[in-house]
Amino acid sequence: KLLLSAAFAVCSVIAVNAQEIKFGVKAGPQITNLTDHDYDDVDSKFGFHAGVYANIKFGGDQFAFQPELLFSTQGAKIDFLGEDIKYNLTYLNVPLMVKWYAYEGFNVEFGPQVGFNMSAKVKGELLGESIDEDIDNIETIDFGLNIGAGYELESGINFGIRYGLGLTEIAKEEGPKNSVFSLSVGYAF
Repeated sequence: KLLLSAAFAVCSVIAVNAQEIKFGVKAGPQITNLTDHDYDDVDSKFGFHAGVYANIKFGGDQFAFQPELLFSTQGAKIDFLGEDIKYNLTYLNVPLMVKWYAYEGFNVEFGPQVGFNMSAKVKGELLGESIDEDIDNIETIDFGLNIGAGYELESGINFGIRYGLGLTEIAKEEGPKNSVFSLSVGYAF
């Protein structure tokens, strides 16, 4: 609650001093995995993200604050007894990105993220039987840090690449953390 309150206060101060505010949509594929775990044979899996954002320019158009609201499918594949078992995690992520426009439309970004787990399932085949079950021990909130780069065209179309590293353990009894590499295409209104 303290982190969200501080983020809201920062958003309010930046919005008051904003020189330009644009709203947009974005979506794209991502490669997700789990880090800091004791599992053997963990592989990445494909997911996607989609959502909305506000781009709030300040500091002479050289900086922007970009809060986002993204639906994100994450997780990993684990080889268990020769079978691929998928851990499918669905989050509503709220990245709070600060952007620096280094040259014309090119920018680099950095910021924290809070994710709210919407569902967690394990799926696959094990010993000839189909598995599709909920995972009960997943934490409801996930904190992380993002770093990325992007390019924005004058038409409003934009492209981005981002890496997100989870800072908190996603399971209550084990120590894996989220790791997400994403590409996005967006449009600012």
